[in-house]
Order: sequence, then C-alpha cells, then structure tokens
Amino acid sequence: RFASPHPRHVTDRMIEAMRRLPKVCRHLHLPVQSGSSRILAAMRRRYTREDYLDLVSRVRNAIPDIALSTDMIVGFPGETAEDFAATLSLTAEVRYHSMFSFKYSPRPNTLALKRLKDDVEEGEKTRRIVALQGLQGEIQADLHRQAVGSVAEVLVDSRSRRRDWELSGRTSGNTVVNFAGRPEWIGRLLPVRITAANPNSLKGETVGVA
Repeated sequence: RFASPHPRHVTDRMIEAMRRLPKVCRHLHLPVQSGSSRILAAMRRRYTREDYLDLVSRVRNAIPDIALSTDMIVGFPGETAEDFAATLSLTAEVRYHSMFSFKYSPRPNTLALKRLKDDVEEGEKTRRIVALQGLQGEIQADLHRQAVGSVAEVLVDSRSRRRDWELSGRTSGNTVVNFAGRPEWIGRLLPVRITAANPNSLKGETVGVA
C-alpha cells in the first residue's frame, strides 16, 4: 500500500502497475491540500485543480474499484471564501473514502512562515474545518452504506480491545471491518460479508470460513 505519493509523481506507468499487480492494494492516498488552483500555487504544489482532477479520472478509469484518500488544509494564508468553496466542490466531486484535514498553522523553517502572513482569522478556520469535515463525513457514510451486502477480502490484523470475540481488519481499499472470529485468524485474508455501516468502519461476518 502506498503511503503518500505526491500527485506529480503518479505516472501512467505507476497507475498501470497498480492495476496489474495483485499484491498492490486498491487504495491510493493522493494528498491534494486545497481545491483552489490559486492556493495550490501559493503552496507551490506545482499542479492545478484541473491537473489533479485529470489524475483522479485516469486512476479511476484504470482501476474502477480504487479507494482514494487525501489531505486537506483550510485557512492557508490568503485563502478566501471562494477558495474554500473550491475545496468543498472538489471534495464533493472526488468523493474520497477518507480524509485527513487540518487548520493551517505556521511551521518553523517553511516558506509560508517567511513570506506569507497568517491572515485567516482563527474562528473562520474553525468554521471551515467543521464544514469540510461535515461534508466528508456525509460522503464517507454514503460510501460505507453502499458497501453493505457486498463481500470483501479482509486482512485480519488485530483483536478488539473491548470484545474478546471480535476481530478487526482492513479491506484492500483500507476500510476497517470488525467481525466475530478467532485470534488464530490474525494474519489471514478472509472473505467477509458487510452487514452494517458505521461512520468510520464497517461490520461484517465471515463467509465459508471453517
């Protein structure tokens, strides 16, 4: 599973390798940071909104079942209401399976700290992060509901801390699934039918496991 490739480094050759190789998970963390091309330029990300959306389209055309996740920053210096609206619209268009989102804060030894004034009021940053996380929560919940009834291959990686009889694992798309099972199943790939959806995880039951 890839950790966090820069969008500029995701080539057609890499996409084809992901599509072709069965050992590569159907999940790609593709950090965008903002939906506004103007803010992306200020961040020196070296791609535009249009470039990013074209990449998403190429990835999904090649690997239709891919799960995408991302990083977002709100309140970057100079971010206007229109810039933030562009972040919301990109989030709605891409429909990420998960997202890490943060309020901008100055960091030592960065160009942003040296050259850009932190001019977005803290209360406005909070309002924006709440709105973004609310939208992402709705998208994630809908994607989880769509998974109910399907059978997923789950890599079992741990026991529940609260329930002795419950195991936890991840799908190829990096979604957490909880289900009843035995400790000796940890480390195995098992077929699990998804029976219920939670905001941040799924519930299921094994299929045909002795």
